[in-house]
Amino acid sequence: MAPSTDVERLDLLQTEARTSTADKIDLLDTLGLCEEFNKEERRVGGAVACCLPTIASLIDDLAPRLEAGGRLIYVGAGNSGRVGFMDCSELPVTFSVDPQQFLTVVAGGTEAIIQAQEGAEDVESDGALRMEALQLNEKDTVIGISASGRTPFVLGALRVALKHDALTAGITNTYPSRIDKLGVKHSICPLVGPEFLTGSTRLKAGSAAKQILNMISTCSMVKLGKTYKGLMIDVRVNNWKLKARGRRIVRQVCNGAPMHIIEKNGLPSSQAVDVPETADGDAIIDSLIRECQGSVKLACAVAISGFPPDVSKQMLDSAGGNFHVFVQGIRMKAPPSPVSLGESDYCLCVDGGGTNCTVSIATESMVVGQGVAGPCNFNAVTLDELMDQIKLATKRASSTILARQGFGYPNLPRFSKVWVGLAGLYHADQVATLTRRLEELFDVSIKNGTLRLTSDGILLGSCIAMDDSVECAISVIAGTGSVATAFKKAPSNEIVQVGRTGGWGYLIGDQGSAFDIGKRALQLVLSSVEQRQFQATHELTEFERVILEELNSNEAGVLTQIYHSDAKPKEKISDMAKVVTKLGFRERDPDPQALGILTSAAGTLVQHIKPLTEICDPRKCALILSGALMNLPDYQNLILQEWDKQQQSPFKKVLVVNDASGYAAQFLARQNMTIY
Repeated sequence: MAPSTDVERLDLLQTEARTSTADKIDLLDTLGLCEEFNKEERRVGGAVACCLPTIASLIDDLAPRLEAGGRLIYVGAGNSGRVGFMDCSELPVTFSVDPQQFLTVVAGGTEAIIQAQEGAEDVESDGALRMEALQLNEKDTVIGISASGRTPFVLGALRVALKHDALTAGITNTYPSRIDKLGVKHSICPLVGPEFLTGSTRLKAGSAAKQILNMISTCSMVKLGKTYKGLMIDVRVNNWKLKARGRRIVRQVCNGAPMHIIEKNGLPSSQAVDVPETADGDAIIDSLIRECQGSVKLACAVAISGFPPDVSKQMLDSAGGNFHVFVQGIRMKAPPSPVSLGESDYCLCVDGGGTNCTVSIATESMVVGQGVAGPCNFNAVTLDELMDQIKLATKRASSTILARQGFGYPNLPRFSKVWVGLAGLYHADQVATLTRRLEELFDVSIKNGTLRLTSDGILLGSCIAMDDSVECAISVIAGTGSVATAFKKAPSNEIVQVGRTGGWGYLIGDQGSAFDIGKRALQLVLSSVEQRQFQATHELTEFERVILEELNSNEAGVLTQIYHSDAKPKEKISDMAKVVTKLGFRERDPDPQALGILTSAAGTLVQHIKPLTEICDPRKCALILSGALMNLPDYQNLILQEWDKQQQSPFKKVLVVNDASGYAAQFLARQNMTIY
């Protein structure tokens, strides 16, 4: 097959540029050479750091696809292909994953991994044919690796991946690039600059690609429960070094406490025993791992639970392989009031926010399961992505139920009532399609009242449903965005939404939110720069210096970092709130500029609350604070202080709610009230 025709000026690519010191490197002594090389390689970490939001977004999209059985496929030519192969080949032994689920497609085939096949990268149709042979689907993820961003083999593979609706990403070191123009969902572009040896992209570009692939695969495994407290708990012990590591992991998971061991009869000991750190103790743990078919995770499960390997495996499977869920199930196996209810007694609530989706499952007596997945703002993710996150969070919550019940249910219980609260629903379209898909997923119905679909803010109305001390409530959510809502108890035993302020989105509203705080911080820095632009010298304040460091920018580059970095401007600006709160709320010498921003932001939230007090008398009302910012006691205090400064009537009580879904799920299980 003929190579693809390519008339672009390759000499203009950033990966083909020369460093400012290129002319002198041949004249340096050996130490000087090494110092110069090291200086160039140090740029890699900073370049990768600029891409972290995009990488994190890719991982959030990738993890549920892997959990659903999808494949992760790296595509590259030359060094890029070898870097992908190196990362891919380590995953089965490190995390006990199926090798068929993690693949590398290299231009020139397997031989090119050992011996370079440089001409193989130039044929775009070869990349397309290799990818077509894999019969891709929407669960698969294809990551193209090309330092230049224009490798024909990789372009051909990505075109096929896009055609089959696979999740796509590109790792390049040039901007803009041809991979970027294809429309891949996640474009990761660490700009490492010219190479120490001009055009030798096995150097900084290769280092950046290796770091990023290591990050993607490792963090995905963490999210899939393949680790436990930083330990490679899913490792397989196939050699002496790994056997020694396996023993250490079992000891570390047990944290020095006595453990159950396998006795001569092949069953776990009825009582946990101390296992000494001696050769005899090592032999006991080796025997335990051997009885668990070499699985360190299963050996840990037996050691802390005392259940036989087959039962422990069933319990781990019921927990979705997540050892944290397994441990929680062991601890909760015999609750003070054991739950033994029929299928119709389980109620489920979905709290779908802009940052994550939380699902809680409750019975009349308690919340029995909870799971968390990715963002569910109806206006920020596609309908398919939203449903995937709800399914994943529900699966995780259901696994917790199985753990609590001693993993005795062969099938998950049927939910009698479901309440789904989603951010962005208030101004959304496609609600009819969403309703139908939720009804199919949970086997419930809007018409018969077993399904309720509202905005996420309305979930907080459930907090006063079972509280006779108040007649009404005003909820204030402050996370990435912000909104205030007023509720009243109606005579017919209903909780009714009677008012709402804010919730207009970050472009025209969201005062007092993380986005608002971040925007104010950037405005302050930019205003300061403008005021001092004609001064010969000036010193940055601590606040300005820390904000610029967080942006990895100088004074002149702030806007470029916001509008032209890999991260979305909204996310980049919202992240600034973490810096502002850290400076403004520190115990000693809080930064005055940061505290001023936070105080002003809290004041705008008070302005959202005030109109609602016209219909909800604070003296009979609960003030409900929720959202990521409201988890900060100092921010809560600022809001209450601003309220007092304006000589407003005090609220009868103040509630801080970290988990609206838990309240709402238990409210469903206990009451037959309706919320509008």
